[in-house]
Formats: sequence, C-alpha cells, structure tokens
Amino acid sequence: MKELKRENGIVVLRFDKGEDFMESLSAWCVEKDVQSAAILCGIGMLRDMEIGRYNGTDYTVKKESESCEILSLQGSVSMKEGAPFVHLHVSFADHNFSATGGHLFNGTVSMTIELVVAPMSPGLVRKPMGGTFWQMDI
Repeated sequence: MKELKRENGIVVLRFDKGEDFMESLSAWCVEKDVQSAAILCGIGMLRDMEIGRYNGTDYTVKKESESCEILSLQGSVSMKEGAPFVHLHVSFADHNFSATGGHLFNGTVSMTIELVVAPMSPGLVRKPMGGTFWQMDI
C-alpha cells in the first residue's frame, strides 16, 4: 500500500495486487494513528472476498473467489476495543456484469485499489449494543 497524496485533510491510497486489503488498511490506520475517518470512495478489483448481510442477530456470509470490479466502496473508521475498526460496504460486478454487495469482511487486491480517506479528529467509538452488534457513538 502506498500513500499517493495528502491534501486538505484528504488522503489517496493505492493498494497493490496480492495485498490483503482489510489488513493493509487497518495497519495503515494504526501506523498513522487514524482513530476516526470517513472512507469516501474506492475503485479497483478484489478477489477472495467475504461479504455479509446483517440479519438482526448475526451476519449471513457469502464468499466470492473470482476477481470482481468494485462499483462502490465506502465506510468509516472508528475505535473498537482500543484499536481502529474499519467498517466498509462494497458493491461489485462479476464477469457476467452481475452486481452484488454487502459488508466487506476481507478480500485480496486482484489488480489495484485506489481509496480516498478523510481522517478526522479522534472521537468515533464502537460500543456493544447486545449480541454481535456494535454501534458507533461519540
């Protein structure tokens, strides 16, 4: 992962082929002490994804091994149990141009990903709300 540009509080990151996307992004947040941020947008390609949909008690999980084109990628960074927590939602298209999406748990960069991040002052914190659900608060 490489930081391409930092200007007016906005950061553009590039992730390279083969990187564990969520692991690299989380590591960058730790390294740069990013405790709160808005993930504004992302484009590129992912493979070996695990996405989910929250059904009220837990996540229904779907795996996608094929390399897919990211159509939309956004989310937030907040603190959860003392560490930065990256919460992303993704929609993507497969080789048939069929689109799907959900909460992104993990994935491997299959070409490149360009991500625009707006770090904010600390203050966003995830607090347990019962079961597996955590709610962002200040």
